[in-house]
Amino acid sequence: MALAMVQRLPLLMVFAVPWTSSTWAAAAIDRTPHLDPLRITATTDACAPDLDSLARIRCRKEIRIGVRADYPPFGQSTQDGPQGFEPALARLLAERMGVEVRFVAVSAADRMVVLGEDRVDALIATTGHTVQRDEQALFVRPHYFESSTVVIGPKQSELHEVRTLDALAGRTVCVTIGNSTNAELAVHGARLMLFPSAGRLVEKIRNGTCPLAAHDDSLLLPVLPRGHEVKLSFAPLPWGIVVNRRSASLAQWLARELRWLHRDGTLLRLARTYGVATPWLAAQQVRWSAPPCNTASAPDTPACIDPPRDNRLAPTGLAGAAQEVETWLHKHLGLEITLAMLKTQVAMQLFLGGVGYSLALVAGAVLATVLIALGFGAGLSARWAGLRWPLGAALLVMQSTPMVLFMSAAGMLLSSLGLVTPFKAWCVAVVVLGLFNGSNAGQAVAEARRDLRQAGRPAGLLAAALQARAQLASFAANATRGSPVASLIGVPELLAAQTDIASFSAESTTTFGLLLVFYMALVSLVVMALDRLQRRLQPVPP
Repeated sequence: MALAMVQRLPLLMVFAVPWTSSTWAAAAIDRTPHLDPLRITATTDACAPDLDSLARIRCRKEIRIGVRADYPPFGQSTQDGPQGFEPALARLLAERMGVEVRFVAVSAADRMVVLGEDRVDALIATTGHTVQRDEQALFVRPHYFESSTVVIGPKQSELHEVRTLDALAGRTVCVTIGNSTNAELAVHGARLMLFPSAGRLVEKIRNGTCPLAAHDDSLLLPVLPRGHEVKLSFAPLPWGIVVNRRSASLAQWLARELRWLHRDGTLLRLARTYGVATPWLAAQQVRWSAPPCNTASAPDTPACIDPPRDNRLAPTGLAGAAQEVETWLHKHLGLEITLAMLKTQVAMQLFLGGVGYSLALVAGAVLATVLIALGFGAGLSARWAGLRWPLGAALLVMQSTPMVLFMSAAGMLLSSLGLVTPFKAWCVAVVVLGLFNGSNAGQAVAEARRDLRQAGRPAGLLAAALQARAQLASFAANATRGSPVASLIGVPELLAAQTDIASFSAESTTTFGLLLVFYMALVSLVVMALDRLQRRLQPVPP
């Protein structure tokens, strides 16, 4: 309501503030005719393709702006259209330009793609200004907001000691795809659980699915559940309006308008209207209302313009070759392949570590399956009932419990004891995979042993295992196929590593396609090795 009343007031009344003679003189210099939106007019009725971005928008009398539909109080979808701080800012800028605004809903994962494909003229969509993103698009400065990433979790729990990034090692942290600080969390060993939207993340926090979650304080603090607290805060990040790099004229116009909106307190009033935090905006009003920022040279003055956050990731020696492969595949085969795991040292480290953990996990799971199978085979075929019955009950539990639930329960026990480290999680995963598959294989060994006894043949444990070697090999292969489930409890195997890489590269199709190929190849190799071992153990006919 307050915003609607403001929008109906004459332009001079909306931005009327106390002026001193010096600030009025400085403003007069800054408010040159080319800044006046009423003077930005098209010279022809048809929008010529060679018009610059600002003239083209004025010509078609419409500006397309990408906004978030799931990020209150900054942007959300309603029956009356997009509402929130950012849609209000978009409407205000369109009014000052003298055009209509058409909103396009975007998400953190696709907003830069939407801009790059020219489906919008500008983004006002909670987009943090980073050095890495400067390579993709043009950020308008001054910025219009600043946030920090916070990690939240329950107050009274085993998570009370989580106060630093290093303390997140081995712990599951819920994040959204494309968040600029996901790489930093992954570098410190956090296991990332990805969600496609901020709304989905908030839902999972509220229903208790996420013990720890990381996102901008602007999103999480207003919805902080009772009993939760901020564990740590890091990575201050300025937000900017984003345009295509070829839209310099539009960026210049927006920059001049934002200076005025900061100076006269309009952005500060919008923030209060929509319940957005105001300390940073209040400081910006002071900055832009006093020298040197209230002069015509302000856009080039470092004291007035905040730099982007430098979140660049160190490249690998293969980055150039990976880019060439991507370009060749796109040019000749039309394939959009992104080899994110080969381009940065962080991604490469996660990828190689994931491969190593996966191979070690499979080796451990196969060995555990065989050993536990022999143990169950001996116990289930024992003549003493006191040994058969407990093992039979354990077998029944294994056969009636889904692997995912079994692994999750083991992970919860591990976490409750405060023992979550990658190595300990690996040990627990090996035991769970071995127990789940080995108990079933042990039943086959026990049955083979009973058959040998009934046939009057030697019924030793090794002979029974050789008799049931096909079932042993089958369950060992199942242990291999089930190894990615270990990522649920914090084992940094390849599935977890690829999830972490996708979280900050915002690319998942190629990443998980390669994951599928890896596990298909790994299972095939294990099956081939077991098959060859079976043939070697095949008794030679007399």
